[in-house]
Amino acid sequence: MITKTKGLVLHNLKYRETSLLVTIYTAEFGIASYIENGVRSIKAKHKMALFQPLTLLDLEVFHKPGRGLHRISEAKCYFPYRQIPFDVGKSSIALFLSEILGKVLKEEEANFPLYDFLEESFQFLDGAQGNYENFHIQFLWNLASFLGFAPGSTEELIDQLKQSQFSGANVIDADMLSDLVMANYGEPFLISRSQRKECLSGLLYFYRLHMESFGELRSWEILQEVMA
Repeated sequence: MITKTKGLVLHNLKYRETSLLVTIYTAEFGIASYIENGVRSIKAKHKMALFQPLTLLDLEVFHKPGRGLHRISEAKCYFPYRQIPFDVGKSSIALFLSEILGKVLKEEEANFPLYDFLEESFQFLDGAQGNYENFHIQFLWNLASFLGFAPGSTEELIDQLKQSQFSGANVIDADMLSDLVMANYGEPFLISRSQRKECLSGLLYFYRLHMESFGELRSWEILQEVMA
């Protein structure tokens, strides 16, 4: 049976000579893995763009509960990004967040509020004309609430970091961080580069405390270089 769903591509992996294994966070099924046959063949290489990280797709899929691998009948991009692929700052943030999402999204069931949050967030990032330098910090703070481990306040977050002996806990300004994460995406907010790095380092450590498989991030160094 074919089911229609929206989906956000998280990552892909080459499979055999011409196929891809694609991990997608779907509105209807949560996290799911799909095989897309022949997409890397010479005739179908134009379809590869559909399965790049964070692409927003309208999907028709053969999805059978209990199976680890499903099939795509049809895929169309419903929101082509106009800036993320061509803006170094935005693409670095997108790469960084797509790596994190690949680590933290595990549930194989529908969560429409979470999907809407992801969709609206990346649509904002793509269209932002400025003031997106703090987007990833605000995104991670809000994402934690969907994952079930959001702190009640920035003071609580810092207390957890101190109890876990995170070396940078004492330099994070709780009031400043609170104002930042409570602000809307794109709202002008004055923060130094060092403060941004300190807040982000604290949030990443906080994620590691609550998700054992979080590990290290390959895109972290790239983001630091670009946003420095």
